[in-house]
Amino acid sequence: MSLLQDLTLANLVVDALLFYALYFISRLFFPPFTSGSPFRDIPGPPPTSWFMGNLGQLFNSKGLPFHQELVDRFGGMVKVYGFFGDEQLYISDPRALHSIISKDQDAFEETAVFIETNKVIFGPGLVATTGEQHKRQRKLVNPIFSTLQLRRLVPIFYEIAEKLSNVLTEEVRAHRTDGKKNVLDMSEWMCRVALESVGQTVLGYSFDPLDSPHNNPYTSAIKELIPTIFSLSLVRQFAPFLSKLGPPSFRRKLVEWTPNVAVQKVKRMSDEMHHTAQVILRRKREDIANEGLSYDYEEGNDVISVLLRANDNANEADKLSDIELTGQMTVLIFGAQDTTSSALSRILHLLSVNPEVQSKLRDEIEFALKNRRHEDSDGRLDYDTAMALPWLDAVLKETLRLRVFISFSPTLSTLLIIFNRYPPVPFVRRTAVKERTIPYSEPADLASGHSQPRVSCVTIPVGTTVFVGIAGSNSLESVWGPDAKEWKPERWLPTGDAAHHGVRLPGIYSGMMSFLGGGRSCIGYKFAQIEMKIILITLLSKFKFSPTENEIIWNLSQIISPSVKGPDGSESEQKGLPLVVEIIEKAGF
Repeated sequence: MSLLQDLTLANLVVDALLFYALYFISRLFFPPFTSGSPFRDIPGPPPTSWFMGNLGQLFNSKGLPFHQELVDRFGGMVKVYGFFGDEQLYISDPRALHSIISKDQDAFEETAVFIETNKVIFGPGLVATTGEQHKRQRKLVNPIFSTLQLRRLVPIFYEIAEKLSNVLTEEVRAHRTDGKKNVLDMSEWMCRVALESVGQTVLGYSFDPLDSPHNNPYTSAIKELIPTIFSLSLVRQFAPFLSKLGPPSFRRKLVEWTPNVAVQKVKRMSDEMHHTAQVILRRKREDIANEGLSYDYEEGNDVISVLLRANDNANEADKLSDIELTGQMTVLIFGAQDTTSSALSRILHLLSVNPEVQSKLRDEIEFALKNRRHEDSDGRLDYDTAMALPWLDAVLKETLRLRVFISFSPTLSTLLIIFNRYPPVPFVRRTAVKERTIPYSEPADLASGHSQPRVSCVTIPVGTTVFVGIAGSNSLESVWGPDAKEWKPERWLPTGDAAHHGVRLPGIYSGMMSFLGGGRSCIGYKFAQIEMKIILITLLSKFKFSPTENEIIWNLSQIISPSVKGPDGSESEQKGLPLVVEIIEKAGF
């Protein structure tokens, strides 16, 4: 590249950033003269700076306490600031969420930052489309996650979970031989088993055979993508503008010329995912053609095979192009892997520090397995039995709703309560594409004699960015009662009390927001449930998990991930979730 090209590129980028900055400044200094601030009566924290507002607090790996403080201190409708004083809303109030997620969902779309970034990284899949294109894609993809299809995937989930169990058994025995404490990084293993599970069931493709203690490069790339994207959160705010700079080939050159390690890392990961999806799509079509399979739902169990047959049978107007198909593939494989591995890691950690719950859950699993053996079955629990186990279902629901983590401090040697109480994804964002007036509940003002919250309304102008507070709404006392912030799986048992206290959240899953709701709810939430349950059934029937003396820190990288705090109060951290893993001898080992 010549010096002249370097200077021209630099000038283009600088001009683009200046133009975008001027746009926000003009919004700040020249608002409509008749309106004033639409959110002048909404409480919220002051901005940390005029340039970045509260974005540095919201998009921060150590920002989880700030997210919780917004809800605890200011209620369910909070004003926060973006670039150059741009007023935004952080919402966890059930009434307001009902309007945004369900009633008026067409007025609140994914942000342009989210759409344009995902379009570059994943292609035009479900997370990178809006409006009619999104509805068309969802219509075609929905049936591949039907209960009938999930039943077909159960044996594959078991094969992978049992392979992991065998590998962990060898790892534990190797530690015994070496005289070492059998401590394994269960976060790494959950990442690997989640990727292999989704690879085999969604794509019919093996990413990681789980037969060695080290994961493959693709697994590492997938594992690092979300943290890397999150590190670029502030830069991504310029994506909508940069996406309009010239043709795709020019924008590709801009990315290649960008001297930023994180940008280049994301580019390589995106290229690898796209190339892999193309290879798998080509092989699938060749297999179907060579085997002479008819395009119906009776052949092939993996999700993409079913999707290809459904796409072939669809009306021309509903068919997905090849680039849309590869987009769905990358979205499904990525979306199903990272959130699942995060949730599984949190569950194992919780069970390790709550041994009485782990014991009850294991007793339930062993009782069910014993009954299956008496029926001369293969010793595996079928779909209906696995989904209906009360304690397993309760632990999964409560962990997805709210988590209080306890770990051993290496310096104090006492139990410490770690503040993190969050589902895998603590918030999502929406942009108002139509003006709407929505209701919300103001916090009760006991000092003024108002013991009940009052219902107010706020008009949200077009262009307003809205944070949908998943974690905050999942811990509201108005919904879950006075013990809302406690991790109590028994609330979900038939004898428990998971009743909603007069107000219900618009979530698709058990009245919580962990899988969202409305037209952009998680399309694979039932897939995730049976996958996680089978992995837990397999592991807990053979292993006991206990905490180490390490202090575990849960960091926000859009999806929450664990790391180990350095020794002697050091600020350094190392990614991972070390747990003591013991083989249960009575299980036949």
